[in-house]
Amino acid sequence: SRLEPEQSNVSKSPLSPEKSSQNPLDDSEEKLSAEENKDRNLPDAQSNLGLWGDGKGEDELSPEEIQMFEQENQRLVGEMNNLFDEVRQIEGKVVEISRLQEIFTEKVLQQETDIDNIHQLVVGATENIKEGNEDIREAIKNNAGFRVWILFFLVMCSFSLLFLDWYDN
Repeated sequence: SRLEPEQSNVSKSPLSPEKSSQNPLDDSEEKLSAEENKDRNLPDAQSNLGLWGDGKGEDELSPEEIQMFEQENQRLVGEMNNLFDEVRQIEGKVVEISRLQEIFTEKVLQQETDIDNIHQLVVGATENIKEGNEDIREAIKNNAGFRVWILFFLVMCSFSLLFLDWYDN
């Protein structure tokens, strides 16, 4: 707002220098209005300075303000330390999780090799069971044939004895 009157004077004078020399009354009116605006803006500027301690520099703070700032600083330092501690704890937990994940990966790889070995053993056992079942079926067939031959032999021996007994009589 302080710059407004100056801008209006500057903007009017470059446009028409001949006009300003022709109307000296207009120039004086503009100067009076600019001074009035400056006088009006002066209390606003002083009220703004009042917020900063009536023109005192930033170096000159009251003891209450210094104490308040120190307390705020201590609180902020405490919060930052707490945050730092939390970050350290989280970092430790992340490192622990990483270590556990590596162990987990190693165990999974070990299990993969164990599962492959078990798979090979199961396939071998299945083949052995199939071969064993075939051998049992063959043995059952052979055993049945052997029984037939023994039965046939016993029947033939019985008939031979009967024939020899009949022939001897």
